[in-house]
Amino acid sequence: MSPAEPSRVRRNRIIAIAAGVITVFAITLAASGYLGLTWLWLRPAAELLLLAELVGLIVLERHQLFEPVHESVGGIEANVAALRNEVSQLSQRFDASGQISFHANPSQTVAAVVRAAREALAREQEAPQMLRIARLARNPLIFSDLELGAEFRKYADAVIAFQMTPGSIADSRVRLWSIRVIITVTGLEDFDRWCEQVLPTYWEQKSLNQELKVRVRVRSSAEAVLTPQLVTDRDAIVILDDDNLSYRWGVLFQGRQYVTVFARWFDELWASISDRYLVGSRSGLNQKALDRIRMELEAAEAERNRLDIPKSEAAL
Repeated sequence: MSPAEPSRVRRNRIIAIAAGVITVFAITLAASGYLGLTWLWLRPAAELLLLAELVGLIVLERHQLFEPVHESVGGIEANVAALRNEVSQLSQRFDASGQISFHANPSQTVAAVVRAAREALAREQEAPQMLRIARLARNPLIFSDLELGAEFRKYADAVIAFQMTPGSIADSRVRLWSIRVIITVTGLEDFDRWCEQVLPTYWEQKSLNQELKVRVRVRSSAEAVLTPQLVTDRDAIVILDDDNLSYRWGVLFQGRQYVTVFARWFDELWASISDRYLVGSRSGLNQKALDRIRMELEAAEAERNRLDIPKSEAAL
């Protein structure tokens, strides 16, 4: 028996007693007309009492008929609310456990990077966030690449969308984001190409929330290295960075526990690069730092050429 059952039985008993009293009273009034009483209003009054009782019983019957339905609806609503709560908890568990997906070629990898960046900016944020971008191999010929040129333009647009400019509106989502970028140059030619083709694209907006460091690694032979290419608030993408082929393949890690690991990896890389190589900040581009890097690369190239001459003479 449910908790409401005793009160329902008690209520029905009271209603039955009241209906009996009304019936007896109405019958008594009706009988008085046949007993020779001259009160003409007694019979109509009795009929009205019986009619009122009939209407009351009909209303009571309908109420009792639909009361279980109302209770069932209330139970269903409670079950739906509990189900929603369980689904929400399950979603949180999935978010905590995370997911991993592999992207086997450059096109899929760049598309995954673009999608992760766009989704991060679209999410509502309650606290400041940082977008981390790294490239640990030589800069690719991004916009002139016949196969990936269009994908790289989408990638550039997705990153530029995070930039806060002097004209950004007060409630813009980018105000909760800051950007840190690590770029690697492997020689003077690589550096010049980056300065001419890539740097203007990302700094023409005069971003107020972006920092850029250049990592100088002079080498004569191509190398491939794993790179935390993009780290957002929920996603991290690790790619195989190659001097000859960019974004050879990538792995997307979804989940805050992965973000913590790869954000720490990026932050350690950032801290290992001297502030002398900080070429971009909210103050704009640091031309002195760019010139210093150029001089360093020119000296390294001159030294390499000097060492290569005796080797060629010895070969002869």
